[in-house]
Amino acid sequence: MMGLWKYYWMLLLAVPIAGYSQAVRPVSSGIVRGEVKDKNSGLPLTGALVLVVNDTLRQQTDTDGRYEIQGVPTGYNTLYVDAEGYSGVLTESFLVTTSAPTLVNVELEKRMVTVGEVVVSASPFRPTTESPVSMRRIGTEEIDLTPGANRDISKVVQSAPGVLSVPTANRNDVLVRGGGANENRYYLDGIEIPVLNHFAVQGGSGGNASLVNPELLKSVNFYTGAFPAQFSNGLSSVMDMQMRSGNPDRFHGKLILGASDVGLNVDTPISSNGKTTLTGSFRRSYLQMLFKVLKLPFLPTYNDYQFKVNSKLSDRDELYVIGLGSFDKNRLNLSMKDPEEDRKYILGYLPENNQISYVFGAGYLHSFTGGRLQVTASRDYLKNQLCKYENNDEALPKTLDIDSREGNYRVRAAVSLWDLNGFRLQAGVGGGTGSYRNETFRQVYTAEGSQEDRSSSRFTVGRYEFFATLSRDFFRERLSVLAGLRADGMTYSDLTSNPFRQLSPRVSLSYKLSRKWRLSASVARYHQEPSYTTMGYNGNLIPGYNQKEGLRYMAVNQYIAGVNFSPTPQSDFKLEGFYKQYSRLPVSLLDSLPVSTGDFADYIVGDVPAKSVGKGRAYGGEFSYRNLNLYNTVVNLAYTFFVSQVNKMDGELRPTSHYLSSSWNVGHIFNVSAIHKFGANWTVGAKWYLSGGVPYTPYDETLSSLTSAWDARRRPYPDNTRYNGMKMPVYHQLDLRIDKVWYFNKWRLGFYLDIQNLYNYKAAGQEILMPEIGADGQYMPDPNKPGHYKMQHIAHDIGGTILPTLGITIEM
Repeated sequence: MMGLWKYYWMLLLAVPIAGYSQAVRPVSSGIVRGEVKDKNSGLPLTGALVLVVNDTLRQQTDTDGRYEIQGVPTGYNTLYVDAEGYSGVLTESFLVTTSAPTLVNVELEKRMVTVGEVVVSASPFRPTTESPVSMRRIGTEEIDLTPGANRDISKVVQSAPGVLSVPTANRNDVLVRGGGANENRYYLDGIEIPVLNHFAVQGGSGGNASLVNPELLKSVNFYTGAFPAQFSNGLSSVMDMQMRSGNPDRFHGKLILGASDVGLNVDTPISSNGKTTLTGSFRRSYLQMLFKVLKLPFLPTYNDYQFKVNSKLSDRDELYVIGLGSFDKNRLNLSMKDPEEDRKYILGYLPENNQISYVFGAGYLHSFTGGRLQVTASRDYLKNQLCKYENNDEALPKTLDIDSREGNYRVRAAVSLWDLNGFRLQAGVGGGTGSYRNETFRQVYTAEGSQEDRSSSRFTVGRYEFFATLSRDFFRERLSVLAGLRADGMTYSDLTSNPFRQLSPRVSLSYKLSRKWRLSASVARYHQEPSYTTMGYNGNLIPGYNQKEGLRYMAVNQYIAGVNFSPTPQSDFKLEGFYKQYSRLPVSLLDSLPVSTGDFADYIVGDVPAKSVGKGRAYGGEFSYRNLNLYNTVVNLAYTFFVSQVNKMDGELRPTSHYLSSSWNVGHIFNVSAIHKFGANWTVGAKWYLSGGVPYTPYDETLSSLTSAWDARRRPYPDNTRYNGMKMPVYHQLDLRIDKVWYFNKWRLGFYLDIQNLYNYKAAGQEILMPEIGADGQYMPDPNKPGHYKMQHIAHDIGGTILPTLGITIEM
């Protein structure tokens, strides 16, 4: 096996070198084409100016609003588009290749005042009226080249201010402004994506790797506050991803061969006139082979697919269909000989896992004079199976057996009216159904001792929503004001059925002090339904308790204010402060803690008896600087200080005035990254990340050593009287990425090297507490404490591993 891997690495190095040595002379320019339309009417704009930024290339649109610019330098570029009577736009970055023309369509908005009255800004950092604060646009270049991200969109957004990357687990959880991983919402072309990751943590949102292929994305809007009303509320963030449409001219394909997976992208017209196109991808990992060689205790295999079919029915009508899915399995590596103690620990508690997820959806867009209609419909599904045998021996009884399935049908219609005597209105309705089925058997230990927790749950809910926002600019577009309202309800129980109990009002203000300075603020209340794992629990740990009698929508009040300084159209300084006030958090009746505070080794979150009585808070400030072209370098810098706490509950499950640290209350986050484009199509990027120590709860060593308690969980028990009373050391790491591309006639060859934790930083984490294991492979009893195991402490470092990823891409 090692011999095969040796030749594999040699192949990865040899192919780019061979490509470079070919006699074919590389080609250094490509074609950019597209359409420019009036955003209000959807009609093409004749005579609009389209120019390539930092170049002399320019073109005007024809009578159909189309343009084509030839000789555009290969690599990442940006367009400036303007027309008389319209506000100019600086597009997001896009990639130009020789293999196929790049399609860039642009919509322009009419100016409400003359150019002499106000200076029009074309900055890509321009705020929106609905989200003047806490919104970050991420373009193609940043998605593709962020060091350490390794084509994972969740890791790309971890460079944004306020986002915590967890160093203690191999997970990509998105933790925003002191909120939990289950407080985020994800959308792809307006369709909700409940499962974003492979091996997703059910009831949360984190996993091991994103199943969204970032190479198919056009842009990402990442909101950490001031959420648009048309999106169902998260409590901490909303990620709005937009896919590229397919190439209308000819077939375009790309093969990606990396250290952990292989992928194939396709991009092609599927109608003779090019008005219907397809873009899609399929990826398969071979991590199980690599992990077996490295003698890791688990052997994961994941597969994912993603596609978009887009059809232009007319100049004003468009129909699209998207799909996103995965099928994953994880097996234990039981063939290891003499595994180390920490690997034995993982083998002792980790179950084997099968997981399937998918989302299929369709959208219809109709533009009319002064507005637009969008209708979406989708179906999503998750099947999650976990199984664990005693001593990992299938001849012995099971200690864990979970078969959990959840699915949703969703539909939403929204209309936008952009010119109602100076006002802009967006309003819509939505609804659907959701279903949950769960069969669970597990061994647990409670105050009553060791027992079996059996749960069999099935239910269906109906959902309904409505939303509306009204906005207007005042004082010659210096002041923008928005007021909005959203309401959600579902038929789960009497506590959730009335949408007027879940009203989510919001107000946003933005005032342009000058051409470069802007003040903005937002005040809002958001509601989010509990997870299916919590709503569906009906086990026997608390006899007679009805979960429906205690659960409500979670709620948070958010207050945000900030100031922006944009010295150039491609640079921006931002300072923001925020305060989040949580209520109705589901609290476990077993330990009186919010269910979202489970540790990062959990594979299901929230499957406990709970009641919506918890409270908490998070507050802090952020400073960020972005420059999209500082001496040919993309620069990002962000610092965040924050506090995240939950109210301690009293003996009658009522919040007290005493606060406990949340599990992600690290205090400080700092990251800085730079991506520099050298000559000859070389790109080098580096990112340095630092976070304060992650809180943790010391173990209850007496309870953990009890034989019946350990045998039920196979992991140590926390001492919740000292909940999150300790902190791990400060964590930091340096990531590096190097890209090299060769362009030839009609095809492209690429090479990349991505290294995480370049200088191999490590620090002492919380020790592993587990029983000593005898020569016979069994846990050793403590001779001095009958009924207890003899325990040992095993050092456990955070970091301490250099993770290189090497790959090649062939595009034609």
